[in-house]
Amino acid sequence: MSVDQNGYIGVVGDQPFQTDFHSLLQEVRDRFSPQTLTLVHSVYIYGSIATGKAVAGRSDLDLTLILNKAPSKHDSDLIESKRRNFEIANPIVSKVDFGIGFLEDIVTADASLAWRYWLKHHCRCIAGEDLAEDIPLFRPFRSLALEVNGDFEQVLGKYHRLLLVSRPASSNGRLVREASRKLIRSTNMLRKDRDIDWPDTLEEHVARFQGLFPDHCDELQYFFQQAREPAAEPEYFAERLEAFVGWLSGVLHNRAQ
Repeated sequence: MSVDQNGYIGVVGDQPFQTDFHSLLQEVRDRFSPQTLTLVHSVYIYGSIATGKAVAGRSDLDLTLILNKAPSKHDSDLIESKRRNFEIANPIVSKVDFGIGFLEDIVTADASLAWRYWLKHHCRCIAGEDLAEDIPLFRPFRSLALEVNGDFEQVLGKYHRLLLVSRPASSNGRLVREASRKLIRSTNMLRKDRDIDWPDTLEEHVARFQGLFPDHCDELQYFFQQAREPAAEPEYFAERLEAFVGWLSGVLHNRAQ
């Protein structure tokens, strides 16, 4: 996100949604709102549809569901079934993704910094009470980047394992794309405390990284290419992913000393 004149990270904005997706968003409200699913507190949209840059038939529908409490297995199965059926019924999007959070992570005294940042700066509420309204704007600082991306080893380790399991080529392509995006965004943790910028797009993350580590820019360019047009062989990609994660982890560890 760009940083405004007061030094705050920008927000996603409230521009009108693209006409192509109006009926889709209404269906989201009808199917996943608190009035329909009592476990749901509120529903948020993020990504290209939220920013008005989506392409019908190609873009994902990215949703965050905040639940009133942790779901039972029955509840989780029900939500996943509804997600799958909704995805099948709406080919205007290539995939429907749910990020699941819990109300206590947003509103309690020990609320998650990452979740509060996420709702405030990346999400738009489309059903239920908008929790972001009571969250103050964030300024760029290193501890926020660490909080937001500190799970990178765990998340990318899961992608690594999945890529080594035989699966359809289309599934591998999605895993490569998602892993590349997560890895690129995780490089924001390399910032210093005095830095006042805050990259948003993948291009901005790559440009920032190249200024810091020019000797490693070819590696990040590889992941940038895969984030846009995934075409790598899963085993080869997994090998390069593991190597870059190891390098990034080492740099962060050394800086923490």
